[in-house]
This record gives sequence, C-alpha cells and structure tokens, in this order.
Amino acid sequence: MHVLATAGHVDHGKSALVRALTGREPDRWAEEQRRGLTLDLGFAWTDLDDGAGGAERVALVDVPGHERFVPTMLAGVGPVPAVLLVVAADGGWMPQSQEHLDALDALGVRSGLVVVSRADLVDATGAAATAADVAQRLVGTSLEGSPSVVVSARTGAGTEALRAAVVRLVRGLPPADPGAPPRLWLDRSFTIRGAGTVVTGTLPEGVLRTGDELEAVTPDGERRSVRVRGLQSLEEPRPEVAGPARVAVNLRGASAGDVPRGSALLAPGSARLTSEVDVVLTGAVRARALADDGQ
Repeated sequence: MHVLATAGHVDHGKSALVRALTGREPDRWAEEQRRGLTLDLGFAWTDLDDGAGGAERVALVDVPGHERFVPTMLAGVGPVPAVLLVVAADGGWMPQSQEHLDALDALGVRSGLVVVSRADLVDATGAAATAADVAQRLVGTSLEGSPSVVVSARTGAGTEALRAAVVRLVRGLPPADPGAPPRLWLDRSFTIRGAGTVVTGTLPEGVLRTGDELEAVTPDGERRSVRVRGLQSLEEPRPEVAGPARVAVNLRGASAGDVPRGSALLAPGSARLTSEVDVVLTGAVRARALADDGQ
C-alpha cells in the first residue's frame, strides 16, 4: 500500500479528484456533503492499474483547504510521504495554496504531483498557464520539479493520465523500513460500543501487531502504556500491519479522550520528549521571513 494526501486551497476540487480516482466518497459527514465543503479529514482508497497487468493500492488522505482548518490539514499530511497539490485552473494560486506548500516544505515532503483541476472551466492555454505558474512557485521548495497533470473531475477529462501519474509517483517513492520502530501519528480517536477506544493514522514504516505493548504520547507530553487489542487496514481485520499503510488500532489502556488527535503511538523507549527546539527556516519560508525583516 502507498499513502498520499491532498493539499490545496478551499474549493479547488480536492475531494472531487479523490472521488474520480477511487469511486469513494471522502467526505464522511452529512454537513460536508450538504455544503460541498470538507471540514475534517477524509479517507478513500483504490487499486490503480499500471497498464501492464499489475496494480498499485493507494490510500488517500483528503484534507480541508479552508484557512481555519490548517491544523487539521497538518494532522493529515504530517506522516505522508507524497502529496497531490491541487490548484484550480480557473482560480490559480491562492492563499491556502501557498500556506499548504509552506507546510509541505517545512515537513520535508519531497514527492508530489501537481494536479491542475477544474480544467473544463478554462481552455487548454489557460490550464497550461496555471501549470506553468505553479511550477515556478515550487522552485526552491521541497516539491520543486514535481510533474503536473491537467484534469476535470466533472467531465472525466485527464483522469486516466492522473491515474498513470499517481502510479509513477508511488513507484518512485523510497521503500519503507519494516524493521524501523513503529510510530503512528493519530488523526482520529473515537469510541465504538462493544470495542472501546479506536484510533487511526498513517503508519510510515515499521510493523504493528495485535498484542503489541506501545507507549501513547499526547501533544501535551503525557505518556501512558497501551496495548493493541485489534487492527484494521482499509476496513479489513489484520493480525499485523506493515507501513506504509492506513491503520485503525483498537486500544486497551486508554480512553478516546486520553489519546486525542496529534498524539502518537510509539515503540516503548523509542522517543525522547523535549520542551525546547531549534528551528531553522529554509526555502521560501526563509526568504519571506528575511524580506519581512528588510534583509
């Protein structure tokens, strides 16, 4: 399995592209579907034909684009190795396009695909101009040189090219290390009657197994020992899950409130906590900071 995330400005068609790729609805809440606005993280997956008799299983984390939901976006993209950066052909580069790019650059996401969406609303020249503008804006960032594809989710134009581009993207990703200590950043935490606490997240590498003893660490630095009661990946029960993967973990030893979004499940003793960090600004973020300081 490979795990990708979307990124981009609100109403640029990220969820529509996920539907076109997977045939699944990423917006989980009725309010999201009624308003046509993603408010929380969405999830979908599919098997993409490589055109040579093989297939790649790809899970997608669909993030909200509104400026109010940047923390939610960060929870979705943080552990994901590659991204679909979506920019509407008729809207072009917008504030959250830049904000999401800054976040991806800071996180060191180095693999991506630029998707010029809503291509049915402009002519071919306009779509090409948007793609060229985005390519220029990526210069000096971790996503510099990312390929692009022009798509209309409404008409279906370009969707086959999108599928092929995603297959090329995931096949170019470095392999995960199955021997690495597991580290699962949590993007959801809830309670299921009869099962108890369930958390979900993207496992970049390592292996989780039923019965594992793990350490849960909250954003506030609180630690507690927990045990893996059960595992699911893509709605299928599994005795173990190897990264990269989307995974749901049924936990023993913590309530949903004990392990909120932003917490992590770690191999015991594999991480140190600190209250101080050194921050080095790089790329476009550094350039803008220097400009603001008049340097």
